[in-house]
Amino acid sequence: MEESFIALDFGSSQISAVLLTYDEDTATCRVRYATRKKCTAISACYILDFDKAVQAVAELLQEISEYAKLTPTVVVGLRGEFLSFHRSSGTHTLNSQQVIQEKDVHAVLDEAYPKNIGEQLEIVNILPQLFILDGKEGVKPIGLTGNWLDVETLVSCALKGPLNNLNRVMAAVGYEDYEGVPSIIALCDSLLKPEEKKNRTLLLDIGYQHSSAALYHKGILETAWEISEGFQHIIQEVSDVLQTEPDETQSLLRNYEYGEDEVLDDVLDEAAKNLLKKFRQEFTQSISYIKNAPQQIVLSGGGAILPVKNAAKEVLNARRARVATHDNLIADSEDLLIAGYTSAISLALYSQRHGEPIRRNQIQQKATSLFSRVLAKLGMN
Repeated sequence: MEESFIALDFGSSQISAVLLTYDEDTATCRVRYATRKKCTAISACYILDFDKAVQAVAELLQEISEYAKLTPTVVVGLRGEFLSFHRSSGTHTLNSQQVIQEKDVHAVLDEAYPKNIGEQLEIVNILPQLFILDGKEGVKPIGLTGNWLDVETLVSCALKGPLNNLNRVMAAVGYEDYEGVPSIIALCDSLLKPEEKKNRTLLLDIGYQHSSAALYHKGILETAWEISEGFQHIIQEVSDVLQTEPDETQSLLRNYEYGEDEVLDDVLDEAAKNLLKKFRQEFTQSISYIKNAPQQIVLSGGGAILPVKNAAKEVLNARRARVATHDNLIADSEDLLIAGYTSAISLALYSQRHGEPIRRNQIQQKATSLFSRVLAKLGMN
């Protein structure tokens, strides 16, 4: 049996879409189709023009759906400053004479569900990261016995206004029950190696006007950021030096191979350092970042060019840096695995591995379906 997943990634004036299929018989994923569409009506999930946004999303879904054999699951990447990330924990007292069951895990996750997140916020994702049984960390609790069970989670929240606008667009194109996943969480899930999650690693996804980041340490996603800076900053700085229009500069850099011109290389290096300094200003406001400054940087997105990789090591004082892509993934064409589709591919993979559609009007409830998804992520059901 084959399942189809369509992922939408809303960037800066552009939407990327990927069709991924999963073959249960061979347990393999394959990227079947990918496309992009200019759209000034949406910017990092902010809806700027409702009617134009609906038209653009509908056209894109119609185009890519023609390549799907079955009714696809649709997942949308959530990104933008309307997202925020919070640590949350819960404790559940156990009957030491009984074996821990799913209902006990449901109960501790229920205790970790934030009780007072504010009227303007809505929970869009709960990521369980660590179970602790009687003080012992890193356990898989089902099947064990103990006195008390603790859980550490990372909760993703969104401002209701921008999220409701996105929900209305998706409902208008016939996908009210789409799955919404913070893009940075999906990227971490598919791009970071297990050893990178254990060490102090920063994943930095750089878009044109917007970037996302996440910090891992000891297997825990410590914190994440949504930043209103991106590759546009480099374009503008280079334009100022060359005295060219940004569109002309962007076209020049699109076809430029780093190392061809020493003067332009120097300009790019300086612009990249200045962009990373802006990121550093955001990161150093976090206690988690200060305590666990990254030793390695993993970059993704269209802005992850060589000068940015070099600047990341220097400005963030990291030992190593690499650009991550899905090079080892099966695809119908190499063009489907370019950097511009990395986020969309990660979202489709995340949906295939962990997700199921959630009705938007149920997402704040402590529903069994939500916790069943959490258990599925941990391989517990």
